[in-house]
Amino acid sequence: MPSLSRDTSSPYRTPPWARYGLALLATGLAFAFQWFLWRWLAPSPSFLFLSAVVLSAWWGGYGPGALATALSLVLTRFFFLEAFPAASSVAHHTVTSALFTGVATLMTLVAARVRTTLHEAQIARASAQANGHVLDITLRSIGDAVLTTDSHGLVRFINPVASYFTGWRESDAIGQPLERVLRLVDPSTRQPLVPAIPERHEQRPVQLGLQALLLSKNGAELPIEHTAAPVSGSEGRRIGSVIVFRDISARFREDHERSQLLAREHDAHAEAEAQRERLETLFMQAPVAICLTRGADHVVELVNPLGQTLVGERLSLGRSVLETLSGLDPNLLHLLDEVYRKGTPFVGHEVPLRADFSGTGQDEVKYFDLTWQPWRGVDGEILGTMGLCAEVTEQVLARREVEALATDLQKALQIRDDFLSVASHELKTPLTSLQLQLQLLWRSLPEHDSDGSPHPARKRIEATRRPAERLHQLVNNLLDVSRIRAGRLALEHETVDFAALLQDVVARAEADAAGAGCKLVLQAGSPVIGRWDRLRLEQVVTNLLSNAIKYGASHPVELTVIQDGPFARLTVRDYGIGIAPENQARIFHRFERAVSERHYGGFGLGLWICKQIVESLGGDIRVESQPGLGATFIVALPLEPPPSSRSDAEPDSGSNSASHSTV
Repeated sequence: MPSLSRDTSSPYRTPPWARYGLALLATGLAFAFQWFLWRWLAPSPSFLFLSAVVLSAWWGGYGPGALATALSLVLTRFFFLEAFPAASSVAHHTVTSALFTGVATLMTLVAARVRTTLHEAQIARASAQANGHVLDITLRSIGDAVLTTDSHGLVRFINPVASYFTGWRESDAIGQPLERVLRLVDPSTRQPLVPAIPERHEQRPVQLGLQALLLSKNGAELPIEHTAAPVSGSEGRRIGSVIVFRDISARFREDHERSQLLAREHDAHAEAEAQRERLETLFMQAPVAICLTRGADHVVELVNPLGQTLVGERLSLGRSVLETLSGLDPNLLHLLDEVYRKGTPFVGHEVPLRADFSGTGQDEVKYFDLTWQPWRGVDGEILGTMGLCAEVTEQVLARREVEALATDLQKALQIRDDFLSVASHELKTPLTSLQLQLQLLWRSLPEHDSDGSPHPARKRIEATRRPAERLHQLVNNLLDVSRIRAGRLALEHETVDFAALLQDVVARAEADAAGAGCKLVLQAGSPVIGRWDRLRLEQVVTNLLSNAIKYGASHPVELTVIQDGPFARLTVRDYGIGIAPENQARIFHRFERAVSERHYGGFGLGLWICKQIVESLGGDIRVESQPGLGATFIVALPLEPPPSSRSDAEPDSGSNSASHSTV
C-alpha cells in the first residue's frame, strides 16, 4: 500500500538544502544559457531566469522561488544590464527589475500553487487506492457474507463467504442480477423475497437482522439473517447497494427446538389440564364415595357428592371430620388416626356403620367396603388420608338371603336324599322278593306244554321279569346316588378277570340286545386280571352296554377289553345317534341328558354313577363321538388300586350337563 512519507516529489517532504540547492542550480544553468545565448537574447536579459524561477518554485516552493528571483535580479543587473547600453540609465534599470520581480513573483506563486494542488490530488488518489485496497481485503476477510450491487441492481462485488453460501463463483456472479445470485424465500410461506433497500431520502431506517431462507445455486437451503443498505456518492445520488448476511443455522435450529419445546410444553400443559378436568369429573361422578382429609385432625379437603349422600349430612370443607359428622363411630376415627400415624392402608369389607343416614333422627345400620390409604406428598411425607367407601348394604342383605335360601335348599336336598335312601331300601326288599318268586315260578314250570309248544306261562313270567329287573336297577341307582352323595360308596377290591366278567355281562344282555335288533360283538380272548370291586365293575359295564343298546338300536355293538401296560382298557362302541361335541362333557353329570326323555327313558344317572365308580377305582372314562356316527366309551382302570384309592365316591353337583344313560 502506498505511503505518503515516501513521496520525495513533494516540496514539503524534500529537505530544505536540497530545495534551495535546486534553486541555485537552476539559476546557475539559466545564467549559463543566458550568457551563451546573449547575442540572440540581448533584448530579453531575464528570459531564461524566469524559467529558473518557475522551476525552483515548482520543485522547491515559495522559498526556492524567491531565492531564484533574487539571484536572477542580481545576475541580470551586474552581467547583462550593464553591458547593454540602452539599459544603463537608472530608470531603465528600475523598470526592468520591477517588471522582472513582479513577473517572477507571480510565476512563483502560480507554480507553487499548481504544484501543491497536483501533489494533493496525487495524495488523494493514493489514499483512495490504499483505502480501497484495505476495504477490499477487509470485506474479503470478515466472517459475514457481503455482496454489493450498482444502481442497476447488478452484482459488482461478492466476498468468499457470500460466494460459498450462494454457490456462485466471484467471476460468474459479477454482472449478474441480484435476484439471480441472492435467491431468498420466506421460511414459512416459501414466497420469494427481495432485500428491502430504502432510498437515501426515505425516513425509515434500514431494517437489521431480517430472516430468510437462502436457496443456493446447487439446491441447498440455508437460513440466514440479512441486512440491506443503499450506497450513495458524494453528491448524495444512489450508486448501488450493499447486502450483508450471515448463517443462522445454529440459531434457527435452536429457535426451532425451542419452539418445539414450547409447543410440547403447551401440549403437555393442555393435556395436564384436560387430565385434571377428567380426573375431577371422574372424582365427582365416581360410583363410590371419596373423601380426602389433611393433617392429624383430619380436616376435610375434598369430598364428592356420593360421599355427602352416604353420610346423610353435608361434610364441611376446611373442618375436621369429628366436627362435621355428629355421632361418628369412634372406631372409624381411631382407624383414621392409625392410617395417618403409621401409613398402613386399611381395607375393610362389609363394615357395619350405625348413623342417622337418612336424616330422620333414627339410627340405622349400613354396610360399606372401606379403603383408607395414606395421602403422601412428593417427598413421601404423609399429608393426610384418602378414603374410598362403597355401600354394599343391598349386596350384603341379598347374600344373606341367598345364604338362607341355600341353607334351606341344602336341608331340602338332605331330606330328598334321606327319602331316596329310605325309599330305595323299602322298595328293594319287595322287589327282591318278587324277583325270587318269579324265578321260582319260572323254574317250576315245564319248558313245553302237552302240545310241545313253549309253555305260555313262561312267556308271561319272562315279560314280567324284565320290568322287575329294570325297576330293581333303578332302585339300585337311586340307592347309589344317596350313598355317593353321603360318601358311603364302599369298594371291596378282589382279583377279577375283566374278560370273563365282560363275557358274563354280554351273555345276560343277549336277550335285550336281540329285542333291540343289536348284534353284540365281543373281543375278549385273553384274560385281563386286576384287583377291582367286581359288583361295581359289573355295574359300569352293564350301564355302558345298556346305553349302547338303547341308543344304537338296530346296529351292532362292539365290546373290547385289553391290557395296556399297567391298565385295563374297556371300549364299548355303538353306531347309533351319536353325541354332539358340546354335550360330551356334561353327559357324565347327574340328572343331565343329551336327548329328549320323550324318546328315550331314564333319569340321567347311569353315566354319572359310572364316572364316580371308575374314579373311585383310580381310573378314567371318556367318550368319542360325532352326531349320526355313534359313540365310543373308553374306560381305563389300573390293574392295581393306587395307594390313595378312595373307598367311597365324592358328591357331584351335576347341575350343568346331560346324561346318555340307561337309567
